[in-house]
Amino acid sequence: MAKTVWGLIALAVMTGTAGAQAPAPEQPPTAEQPSPSDQEALLDQLIQKAQEEAPSIETVARGSWRRFRRSISVGPTAGLWSGAIIDPHNVDVALTFGVGFEKFKVPVLPSMDTLQDLIVERIKAQAKDRLKSLLMGRPIEPVELERMVKQVYEDVRKEVLGLENIRGKTMERPAYNVAVEANRLFIAERWLGRVRAGIGIWKFTVGASFAFGRVCRSETCDDGIKIFLGPEVVLHLMTSKDPRASVFDVFFRGDFQANSRGMETYDHATLGVRYLLDII
Repeated sequence: MAKTVWGLIALAVMTGTAGAQAPAPEQPPTAEQPSPSDQEALLDQLIQKAQEEAPSIETVARGSWRRFRRSISVGPTAGLWSGAIIDPHNVDVALTFGVGFEKFKVPVLPSMDTLQDLIVERIKAQAKDRLKSLLMGRPIEPVELERMVKQVYEDVRKEVLGLENIRGKTMERPAYNVAVEANRLFIAERWLGRVRAGIGIWKFTVGASFAFGRVCRSETCDDGIKIFLGPEVVLHLMTSKDPRASVFDVFFRGDFQANSRGMETYDHATLGVRYLLDII
């Protein structure tokens, strides 16, 4: 009986020792991560493929016409102003009509080459960031990587090209304007011709006005042709958020007589509004 017990103990020890010495099952080899240069080459290939499969940038960028069209308003103008003639202490009212051109600071897309370089640069930066966050010590399947790069390409292209509908503003920032017009003074029953131009400063256009004509009201005053120079400040209000938009201008102007300054001069300050009908 004792021999049997000792035999069983010896068999158990030998079995445990053999199990302890058994080789561990082989682990599948871990995939080696590509080197930085290989990643760069692969990324270039995937971006190139995404570009070939997506609509061309030049085709998509035709939407930039909406931005360009939004940035200009050109057409006939009509308005009304009331002016206080400072020296004779009179007031007059005038109807104006003419032709004007106004340019606004609405972003317009750069050239196709510049766009292409910008998009590729942004794609690489975003793709690398996403790759780092996705890797986390594990390899990415080629199909998953290709899908990710294609999505990044679409996202960045939409952002750079502004493919979504343009969001127009009622008060676009002005760049510059130029116009010619005629002013009919109702009370004096006289005409003024005018040329005006200005540049945008924040939400306003600050410019200069040159006018010439007669403003005298009676036979006893100096009814010769006068020249008037002065500053003008304009606030622009767009009537639509569409690419083509007409404009209401609210303006304040000072007209100072530049010649024949005698006993009576006809300096005047005016406040008015005009409408530019965008016809293109």
